[in-house]
Amino acid sequence: MTHKCGEILVLCVALALVSVDALGQDKKVYRWVDENGVVHYGDALPDNAQNVESRTLTPSPRPPAPPAEAPAVEPTAAVATKEPVQPAPAVAKAAPVERVDITQLSLAELDQRCDDAREEKIAPLREAEITKCKADKRNDPNWCERFNADYGEGGRTQSGTIRPRMFDDLPECVEAQSERHRRKR
Repeated sequence: MTHKCGEILVLCVALALVSVDALGQDKKVYRWVDENGVVHYGDALPDNAQNVESRTLTPSPRPPAPPAEAPAVEPTAAVATKEPVQPAPAVAKAAPVERVDITQLSLAELDQRCDDAREEKIAPLREAEITKCKADKRNDPNWCERFNADYGEGGRTQSGTIRPRMFDDLPECVEAQSERHRRKR
């Protein structure tokens, strides 16, 4: 693990412990370097600490509780007062899943179905990233567009690790992959 990754990991663990320990109270966290040049984090300083930095952490407030559901109207009350019963508001339902015999489609058509389904999910996320990038006045808007053009496609990071494609677990993509494997047999 590189020195920078180790620092970040230690900081995350320290912050998690501090946030649990704080329980709603402000907490001071120290960062220091020991005599061997190793960076440490904690809520107390040792006597031989060098290059000390401190931060006061204030826990964020808890999110508000979701509103309670409206009480159900009993039909007998409406009948007794001669008031018409109002129908319940329509609840948005998921679009019905299109049933397709995938054995009749070509592999290219199956891949296209997968790509279309993925793009439907990725497009709003990509636009949000582009908007966030453009909000930073130091960034060139054209660069933001080019940089995020392949958002969600996966690939390799600079360190060589593989970054998987987003939404490859959609039913259309799983079907395309399983059909590809079935046809190879």
